Amino acid sequence: MLFTHHPIGMGWYVARPMNRLSEPSRVPPKPSFIGVEDEDCWNPPGYVRGLPHWRLIGATYFITFRQADSLPEAVLKAWEQEATAWLWSHGIDDHWKKSDPEKFKSAFLALPREVREARQREEAKRFLHELDLCHGSCRLQKPEAQDIVSEALNHFHSQRLWVGDWVVMPNHVHVIAQPFEGVKIEEWLYSVKRYSASTLHRAGLIQEADFRAGHFWQKESFDRVTRDLAELGRTRKYIADNGKKLHPGTFRHLASPWLNEFAPLDVPPHSNGVEGR
Repeated sequence: MLFTHHPIGMGWYVARPMNRLSEPSRVPPKPSFIGVEDEDCWNPPGYVRGLPHWRLIGATYFITFRQADSLPEAVLKAWEQEATAWLWSHGIDDHWKKSDPEKFKSAFLALPREVREARQREEAKRFLHELDLCHGSCRLQKPEAQDIVSEALNHFHSQRLWVGDWVVMPNHVHVIAQPFEGVKIEEWLYSVKRYSASTLHRAGLIQEADFRAGHFWQKESFDRVTRDLAELGRTRKYIADNGKKLHPGTFRHLASPWLNEFAPLDVPPHSNGVEGR
């Protein structure tokens, strides 16, 4: 599928070993926001490891990472088959993604913009809806697990990146992040996943087999470059509303005040499941 296996203007992170988190080349005195055109997200440097990851200096990312068992294999397979059929119906061979990425990119960009954007919205909505059905073991619904993930998310705030709003759901996490120049967002994600999984294991909150095999977190994480302030506002609202249908205490939300300068969000400071920085 486009969204899960080849995001358009989005990126996925595959965890890989690293020695240390990159040092920033400069530490900005305060957060900012840089808007980008949708087409620009195809042109910046990045890397491809099975899937592309677009990287823009100063960009603000909406990131989702999830437990490995949070989406049923049957659902993922059906999405993949449907996406392949959609590409074929538009004259695009799905195999080009690996055999000839430039050809795939050119063919996809040749489609009308409204067609591409409609497809992105459809896949994003489906993906996020399926996560919210809370499949799998949902290890993050315990407050003790939320404490650990919260600590991992906030640890490098103002040192390596600006960490914005986040929500820890029972089986996945959403976070807005703005890495400093020189800091690789994929390295930060790796550190968050590694620290949280290790600490959850030591606390007896995840199974030994999953920890030893590296199966607690799904290796791929979704990251999307936020295009403009309107999208930032929608993303903040989505994160704030994500846990409202759940029982209090089974999720945790932080609304970060620094984002209010760019996209104000009215969140009660002591709502169920909500904390503020």
